[in-house]
Amino acid sequence: DRFVAAMTPECVDHMPLEEGLRAIGGRFLRALLARDNLAFFRIIVGEGRKFPQLLQRHIASGSDKVRAVVVDYLTARAPQIDAEKNAQYLLDVLRSRHHYRALADEGYAVSDTELDAHVKAGVRFFLNGALPR
Repeated sequence: DRFVAAMTPECVDHMPLEEGLRAIGGRFLRALLARDNLAFFRIIVGEGRKFPQLLQRHIASGSDKVRAVVVDYLTARAPQIDAEKNAQYLLDVLRSRHHYRALADEGYAVSDTELDAHVKAGVRFFLNGALPR
């Protein structure tokens, strides 16, 4: 719940679609790369084989709630996009190399400028594929 709250901007309802997705995406990626969240993710994945119900609970309570934030925003702001089908694509594009590198290397750091540029490019890439032509 703290992770979902951390990634949800106060109010993106008034923002244009791309700007709102960048706000959500920036908060999502910053929360994902937070030291405590990386440590928790390592534990969940590491123990998932021994405790598959723990991993399933994490997916149901965490990942699905994060995806729901994007689905809700897309549904409200861009009804022409199939939000249920496409929300996960955006999250995966944003997660990309930064999350995996941070999981593998505790010293990995990305500057705010790099993170913002990554989110901007990822949102643009997503919209180019998701919006009808």
